[in-house]
Amino acid sequence: MSRYFLKQAAIEGFRGINNDGDPLVLRFRADCVNSVHAPNGVGKSSIFEALHFAIHGTVPRLESLQDAEQGPSYIVNKFHPAQKATIDLLFASDDATPDVSISVTRTVAGIRTVTSPSGHADPEAFLASLREDFVLVDYPRFASFVDSTPLDRGRSFASLVGLSRYSGLRQALDGARNTRNVNSDLGLSTLETEVTSGQRALAGIAMRISASHQEVTGAAPANLDDLAPLKASVTTALAGIALFAPLLAGVSVMELDFDAAEQTVDREEGGASRKALDTLNTTVATLSTLVVPQSDIDDIDSLVALARSRDDAINRVGAATIHALLKDALSVVTSANWHDPRQCPVCENVADAPMKDQLEAKIALYDEAERLDTELRTKAAASPAIAKLRQLEECAALDVAVADRITPNLAMRQVTITTADLERGKDRLLALEAIRADAITAANAEIATLQAGLPPSLVQVTRTLGQAKQFRNAVREYERDAPLLATKRTMLAKLNRWKTFIGNAAQAFATAETALANARIADIQTSCQDLFGHLVRGGPNVQPTLSRAQNSENVDLKLADFFGLQDQSARALLSESYRNAVAAAIFLAAATRHSGVPRFMVLDDVTSSFDAGHQFSLMEAIRTRLRYGAVGGVPDGLQFIILSHDTSLEKYFDRLGNTADWHHQKLQGMPPRGRLMVSAQEADRLKAQAQQYLNAGQIDQGEPFLRQYLEYKLGQIIARLSVPVPPDYATRGDKRTLSTFIDAITNAVALYQAAGGRCVLTQQQVNDLQTHHAPSIVANYVSHYETGAGTPFNAYALLGVLQSVDDFADCFMWTDPADGRKKFYRALDRRS
Repeated sequence: MSRYFLKQAAIEGFRGINNDGDPLVLRFRADCVNSVHAPNGVGKSSIFEALHFAIHGTVPRLESLQDAEQGPSYIVNKFHPAQKATIDLLFASDDATPDVSISVTRTVAGIRTVTSPSGHADPEAFLASLREDFVLVDYPRFASFVDSTPLDRGRSFASLVGLSRYSGLRQALDGARNTRNVNSDLGLSTLETEVTSGQRALAGIAMRISASHQEVTGAAPANLDDLAPLKASVTTALAGIALFAPLLAGVSVMELDFDAAEQTVDREEGGASRKALDTLNTTVATLSTLVVPQSDIDDIDSLVALARSRDDAINRVGAATIHALLKDALSVVTSANWHDPRQCPVCENVADAPMKDQLEAKIALYDEAERLDTELRTKAAASPAIAKLRQLEECAALDVAVADRITPNLAMRQVTITTADLERGKDRLLALEAIRADAITAANAEIATLQAGLPPSLVQVTRTLGQAKQFRNAVREYERDAPLLATKRTMLAKLNRWKTFIGNAAQAFATAETALANARIADIQTSCQDLFGHLVRGGPNVQPTLSRAQNSENVDLKLADFFGLQDQSARALLSESYRNAVAAAIFLAAATRHSGVPRFMVLDDVTSSFDAGHQFSLMEAIRTRLRYGAVGGVPDGLQFIILSHDTSLEKYFDRLGNTADWHHQKLQGMPPRGRLMVSAQEADRLKAQAQQYLNAGQIDQGEPFLRQYLEYKLGQIIARLSVPVPPDYATRGDKRTLSTFIDAITNAVALYQAAGGRCVLTQQQVNDLQTHHAPSIVANYVSHYETGAGTPFNAYALLGVLQSVDDFADCFMWTDPADGRKKFYRALDRRS
């Protein structure tokens, strides 16, 4: 697989970089550490954000803004005439395959376009392959790694070591097997309730079929799997009664006209009494199926106990608004900006221990209350006691008014069920059971009275006809509901098989992913600790240690040896600089083990919390132990691109800049309206731009380029010839004025001239320097620029200064006879 270095970036119209028609071009070398330095506000962060936008499609700083602030509207430079941002990236492979160029544009209307001038088939997919956590790292990224939660740290670490896809799949599997998700997405809980209720209802219907069949035929049915024989036996028994034989000619009990049968019985003696007897028999049959067993009482008692447990959990924490407040307070006290972890951000009281543990305990109580409430609503929906109570309340014989019914408040899954409602439900269930028993007793007494006044034969006929009608109605209900229940059972079985499968698959994958993550941790642990020891040498080597939890993605960060104490929390004990050193060691050790498509790492101001010594240690570790390079580097190392505004690092960059193992560039310009340029590469362009504007008489546009060109040439002379400078020049950027540059150079030449003629410059060069070029530059430009005195510049005068700058630089050069090229002297006292 080809891996890619970042070879070049050209940026125009993005964030603070205007550069209309003249993109900022940054060139990087694969076998060097690449550094880019710029003072604050000169565009360094815009470069980092441009790379992030090109690869990820977002600008994190703008993503964090509120909608009202319209963050995306600040992606395109506000002063770019075309109102279009363009980012062109060139990637070089490590296996000699052709370079890949990617162009990303973004209009002010928000349209993002990705193309490949080099002809890559899928530029979006190529950019996606570069989205690894170690590729673009800024200071907040370093800081957040140690300070983040173990879960976030674990997922970030997975990306660092190339396991992000495994981590993503594990999260997806965990989400798929989550009980709440299965219940809500697949409707499993609802379906289970429907099947349970359907089974209970079907069992009641089966009891009615069995009881009425036995009453009519005198024999209990063997089973209900085949209803045809039961129908035939009831039809035969009913046809044996002379009154009904004509009505059953050619039909079964299922097609019998019971109204005609009842009229036939009415024509016999005692018709009105028979009707009353029939009604009473039906009432007794119905009420007999609604008996409340002890299991129903135990069921509703368990619901009441569960409701009380939920109430206790809620009372320990408070209302839902308090839950939200607790979560907000926890986010505050765990943030890096909170000054005292023991102080409550709400009441400002200071506790004896960190607030985090107390808040998490309170939130856990509320989470427990929410879990108990969900469990209560689920169990209530499937409760046989509540189902029995509903049947009793809806039974016409008990005559419970609709407004007085309790069950509507006990079976609503979306509404919290109160403990008081459940207690009233239990009381109502017991009361209705007593009423039911009394009603059966009263009905049986009336039946006995009516039977005494009717002929015995007619009493039995009436009873048999009523039971036959009960049989027919129950069979119809059974034949209607049984297929629906069977369908639901089949679906429930499928969902349960899926739930079992996804649970087993998620667990198996989690086990394998944990083992792989532990293997990767073991792979980088030693190099991480070694690198950390190198970064903080001279200080305590606390040996940071990563450990992965067995049943989750959590990664804990411990200190193996904190002044003799083992397994201490890194987050709790380390200072900011040491926390960032730990993060740097982990990121760099993990990145060097990575074998994905990106083979470069961009670091933006990651040394902000380091002192000068630790900064130097980090840079040296990158240069000597981690960077890719055939000479002085690591064959399997990475390309590093370091962005910084730190003045201490600037001296380090200047010292190593443009050597065999370091490539340094310095940004200059006036963003966001003016152009931004790289001084180490843009000297000729600075001169050309100055000439172009001055020849056109555009002094205001040309003068800044002249100043930048002069500053660059003077700095180049000082660096190339090792000209001694005052301490302020070396330590304070604000003291590097043009006059300081010129004074340092001319004073050094005069010093070497006075030291027995040791100056390597020819006498003609010394004379030209002292009598012509230096005075011309100072008189015609520097004194006016630094004091603001005198008349405004004119174009011809500035063109003369531009020529004097080149002549001034020529005084420190000699012509090599071997190739005829001009070269800078090695120093003021030797040519080469």
